[in-house]
Amino acid sequence: MQKLFPKWLFDYIVNNYIIDYIYEIRIRLNKPIIVNYRGNYEVLSEKNNYNSKPIISNNELINYIMTVATKQSIYAYNDEIKHCYIQGENGIRIGICGTVVYNNGKILTIKNITSLNVRIAHQVINCSKSIIDFICFNKCIKNTLILSPPAQGKTTFIRDIAYQLSNYKGINNILIIDERFEIAGGYLSDINVGKTTDIISGCEKSYAFYDTIKTMSPSVIITDEISSESDIESIKQTIRSGVKVIATTHAESISDVKSKKYFDVMLNLKYFDRIIVLSGRNGVGTIEGVFDENFRALYVPYLK
Repeated sequence: MQKLFPKWLFDYIVNNYIIDYIYEIRIRLNKPIIVNYRGNYEVLSEKNNYNSKPIISNNELINYIMTVATKQSIYAYNDEIKHCYIQGENGIRIGICGTVVYNNGKILTIKNITSLNVRIAHQVINCSKSIIDFICFNKCIKNTLILSPPAQGKTTFIRDIAYQLSNYKGINNILIIDERFEIAGGYLSDINVGKTTDIISGCEKSYAFYDTIKTMSPSVIITDEISSESDIESIKQTIRSGVKVIATTHAESISDVKSKKYFDVMLNLKYFDRIIVLSGRNGVGTIEGVFDENFRALYVPYLK
């Protein structure tokens, strides 16, 4: 992360925050810089003896981050940019907003960048340990769907599930489908997702599900943020083939996910044996409960 920001901004961050609890840094043109710290959004402020004033971003800061993130070659990263992100090192992903440029109905690029969302991947070893036996017991893996609102720890959670399944449960041939490099961090990442885990990154889930099952013979596939009809169909076919699936989606609750398009049939047909609900109740990644395929509570820690 240090290389991504000018020295003055990085120094401010490390002097005022613990890096391990920073999840996002949001930079908007001519607006205050905001950090998601321990699940709460805070404005960065210059302080003196009399008052404080917010630190305002500008074009110079946005251009600096874009130049560093693209290694001074924005053109080389255009395939990512036109999908509203740039992939950094060790799981850092930078979301982008600006002006979309079209040609003959096709998106060429995004220019005039006005917003950056620097999302910082964290490895929180053992964050899933308290519920791992609900997912895997005696090497029997349950198809699992993990729910939470955005930015409440789903990706960190499944990253640790891969680590737990591989290193402690002895599961071989785990496959992570990491569409946007957020789970495992991409090539030569320092993120540890387990000694028996394979990773395919940067491709659509539908491609990865069908082709890697044939070539890698996974016992379980772990993936993030399923939402589309093609995602759902890929998961249905994978489960039918006997390969287990652990996936996440954005939802506030079980009732919320049941109301989402494409999910109702899959849940009614009981494709998932386990549903885990996360929230920010007591900080990012709070476990609200573990439920079975009939939505019966198996573990609800906050009621204890």
